[in-house]
Amino acid sequence: MTHKHLSLDTLVVNRANDRHGELENETAAIAWLFNNHEMHMRNLAKDIAAQGQIFEAPLVHPENGYFTVFDGNRRVTCLKLLRNPKRAPTVELREYFEELSKKHTNFPDPIECQVEADRDRVDEILFRRHTGTQAGVGQSNWDDRMKSNFVNRTGKGGGLNVALEIEKRLSVLGKLPKNKKIPWSTMNRLLSAEPFRNRVGFTINKGRFELTHDEDVVSDALMRIAEDLAHKRITLNDVWDVDGKRNYLDELDRAGCLPTIKDALPKTGTIPKPSSPAPKPFTGSKTSPPHHADTANNICHCLGRPTVTPSSYLG
Repeated sequence: MTHKHLSLDTLVVNRANDRHGELENETAAIAWLFNNHEMHMRNLAKDIAAQGQIFEAPLVHPENGYFTVFDGNRRVTCLKLLRNPKRAPTVELREYFEELSKKHTNFPDPIECQVEADRDRVDEILFRRHTGTQAGVGQSNWDDRMKSNFVNRTGKGGGLNVALEIEKRLSVLGKLPKNKKIPWSTMNRLLSAEPFRNRVGFTINKGRFELTHDEDVVSDALMRIAEDLAHKRITLNDVWDVDGKRNYLDELDRAGCLPTIKDALPKTGTIPKPSSPAPKPFTGSKTSPPHHADTANNICHCLGRPTVTPSSYLG
């Protein structure tokens, strides 16, 4: 296995990609990806543009001075269109990539790639990556619990970008660090799970940022955290695991920087449990139960016998 940095111009989107089978050329392969996975391709391109990098090296095979992509065709396609939006298959997509290219300009080129000259080895790698677990031989996908553990640990993939939301709120209040950017990755990791968010005074409820404590106290706490992160007093390594996060928040608590129970907001939206209605007092309006004598007479009547009076019944 060899890793090399290759120019984007030397990478060729695979026209025989296993996603679609044999197509005419690279242009047709690019068009197929957007025709069948447009939303995913848009989101991937947006992420690459924002991050300025890709996180997995494409798997390529050398052919006649070029390198055919066998794994990573979507990533390479997005990079090619970010470099040259005119290659997009529709006018709408061309405009989309032109906008991304103007907003973000730091795209990787050359790109680190995994180069495999042996086609059999390429197929063996693809087999293990993309054909299921194969009784443990292939890649084992995460179940919902595993994904949840990852989100809680890192703050990634949880929907709302907590760090961005905090930055917006501090900006409105004029409490952002001066001439410093908040490192989003560190902020999101620190506040990746509800117990840590609750200590700072907020929660994420159905994808929405909601305060649980007094706004002024919470904003001051967030300002202190933003200052610590922006000035590198606290780094990603410091809050990498649960112990690191807890230790840092404990320090803030001892310094009086975190909300306390007296700052808690009243909970809203709770519906009081209805109490059972009290039984109404008996007023005599309902028919009184029959006297024993009446019951006896009914029985006698059914049996064809003489009726009885109350006195003879009690007799």
